[in-house]
Amino acid sequence: MTAGSSRLALDVLVRRTQLDVIIDNHGTDSVRVWDRSNSWGWNTLSLTVATLSPSESHFTLTPKVRAFTRNGPGFIEIPAGGSHLTVITPDYPEWDQLERIAHLRGETLRVQANLRIPPSPEATVLGVFVGEVDSQWQESQPPHLWLFTEP
Repeated sequence: MTAGSSRLALDVLVRRTQLDVIIDNHGTDSVRVWDRSNSWGWNTLSLTVATLSPSESHFTLTPKVRAFTRNGPGFIEIPAGGSHLTVITPDYPEWDQLERIAHLRGETLRVQANLRIPPSPEATVLGVFVGEVDSQWQESQPPHLWLFTEP
């Protein structure tokens, strides 16, 4: 399934100690997305973090590389009108190069979730959504405990 033939939407809810990323299926058919518990899905979700300053620095956070000892192309099926929730906490997933934005702990930030699923033979065979979906920007007030383990 490609981005043009589905009605997926991504939403972000900033909470004090967690970030909820919700994939909504507004279509009339179920949609499959890769489960993040395997190598096909692990890197499909990223975050873009930006400052509110006039220079507006943007930083993309991707999960740290993870070795999968048992691996298969697993997916999550989101029914028509349904949704899937992924909860982001400071220790899950571990973000690669988080230290690049440690200096922003005390600043108001904007955050956007990004879902990127590239084409693959497995996606074709299993009917998994292929495409890109971005959430709207949401504001996060310090100390961003959903991202950093210490204020």
